[in-house]
Amino acid sequence: MSNSRQSSKCSAGFTLIELLVVIAIIAILAAILFPVFAQAKQSAKKTVAISDMKQAGLASAMYTNDYDDSYMMSDTGSYGGGGWGYGPPDTVPFQQMAPYTKNTQFVIDPMDPWQSETQRINDQCPYMGGCTAATATAEQKMYALGVRSNIGYNYGFFSPWIYKFNSQGFYAGSASVNAGQVTQPAHTLMFATSIWSRTAGGAPTGGGNWVVETPCWLDANGNLMAPYSQYTDYSGAGQVYNYGTGWEPDPLSWLVYGGLWPFYNQMSSTAAAGAQNGQVVVGFADSHCKTMPISQVPAGCSAYGEGGLKGKVTDPSKFIWALNQ
Repeated sequence: MSNSRQSSKCSAGFTLIELLVVIAIIAILAAILFPVFAQAKQSAKKTVAISDMKQAGLASAMYTNDYDDSYMMSDTGSYGGGGWGYGPPDTVPFQQMAPYTKNTQFVIDPMDPWQSETQRINDQCPYMGGCTAATATAEQKMYALGVRSNIGYNYGFFSPWIYKFNSQGFYAGSASVNAGQVTQPAHTLMFATSIWSRTAGGAPTGGGNWVVETPCWLDANGNLMAPYSQYTDYSGAGQVYNYGTGWEPDPLSWLVYGGLWPFYNQMSSTAAAGAQNGQVVVGFADSHCKTMPISQVPAGCSAYGEGGLKGKVTDPSKFIWALNQ
């Protein structure tokens, strides 16, 4: 007698319900993981930005050691030249740091929409006589990259813009400040992440800006703070100059935060109606760096809508911009 074995038929695929369950599980996992991946990517970029800011701080320290404790000039300027941002023979801090960095990419923040050096050079060239990235000299290219640097210099305190007229003619440039004038280097902002401009919708555009604007120019008594208190004579030491607006109350202005920009951990802001809040990368005079909420950067100061050489320090212990604290 032979044993017979009954064969059974097995399903060759998923049922519709099983397939829908799998899709639903994948969708749930994606919803959970994608924000985590995005946060991890932004955190990595923030780490790079802090490292780049540190590089700028160390380069500045080496420059200061080599130049008798004098800080870099925000603009070396010239007699009869175009002024601030208009090209050689003027130079900007990025160029003065170049012998110590041997690197051009560190001044481009990883979160800035304009990552291309060529794009930044082409956009700056009209201010330098109409060159292009293809026709610009090596000096013009370095100047353009320096002007569009996302590492903005606290020029108001470390090298205030001045203009003056004397027997040599009209000078537009900046003053020099000595390291001995900085009483608390670890508490004094030297650099911060910056932007060049904003689109109509408010997004950063144009790259960065080589300088950032202090929110306050006056001490608690209403007097100009050092060092620009020394530059009030157009025909003598020079007359201090700035953007003229202070921290702009217009939430779509590039100066809403004095040219600083919070690329990281953005959220709604209470600092100025409609503006974006978040963290900005800051470098201090002792070369240490960190991220700070943009709303804390003008602490100890009346920041918005002051204009000109105005804005009064209300709490010197919290104000991180001034040299003498």
